Amino acid sequence: MLIILLSVVFIILFLQTFFLGGAVLPGIAGLLLCAAGIVSLILLKKQGRRCFGIISASAGLILSVVCCIFITSGAGTGTLQQKETLLKKIVSAKTVQTAEEKYNAYIETYGEDDSSALCLAKYYMKADEADKSRSMLFKLKNKTSIDYYRTMTEWYNKFDKGNFSYVVSTLLDAVAEHPSWAKGHLMLGLSYYENGDNTSAIYYLKKAQLLDPSDGYSLCYLGVISYDRGSYKAAQEYLKRAGKAAKKDKYLTELIETYQECIAREAA
Repeated sequence: MLIILLSVVFIILFLQTFFLGGAVLPGIAGLLLCAAGIVSLILLKKQGRRCFGIISASAGLILSVVCCIFITSGAGTGTLQQKETLLKKIVSAKTVQTAEEKYNAYIETYGEDDSSALCLAKYYMKADEADKSRSMLFKLKNKTSIDYYRTMTEWYNKFDKGNFSYVVSTLLDAVAEHPSWAKGHLMLGLSYYENGDNTSAIYYLKKAQLLDPSDGYSLCYLGVISYDRGSYKAAQEYLKRAGKAAKKDKYLTELIETYQECIAREAA
């Protein structure tokens, strides 16, 4: 019975802490108390010390229920909702100074982490602060995450546009680390296309299409490359499929229509 009660409280605490915006510290403390209560009850029972096991598990249950009540009351600071709110304030700040103040307020409460550093790095990029944004990106502990690779690619494209090798190198690392990341393959394919390497572009665009069949951009640019090579029938087929995937994407729709008109003129 105690194990069932501890399990129920564990589930409630887990939901409160990670999905319902409950205070993080008491939530984690309660989860650990529940887990410790279950483990101690099982181990002490096996050792023939059933009474001690029940006392230990009961203590864990009582304390974890206290944590649960504490969270339910809305007491404490440092909830996940508050954390998300602070991160949004960094991104939506009106000035660089305000963004930095919000970042400092965040790290005073939660300490430095990748989420806050990434938000400030993106803000610096938006504000055209190349050095500051790069400095924040170097602060990230996890330099193999999709967010890191995506943001570094954006940085190179914005502040070091002529340096094709850095963009490709970053994206090659990204797709090696995340082989199922369709957007990474798409960006790599487009980078090769923009620099005239159509063979490599086709390879990565086709990979992107296989990973995400609903993506219209990979189909569109496969059509564009086919058109450039004079393969109008293949181009028309790719563009037709891209048009079905484009939906309400105005830019993509206009690009598809432009090349369809070019093909029609060539065929006339």
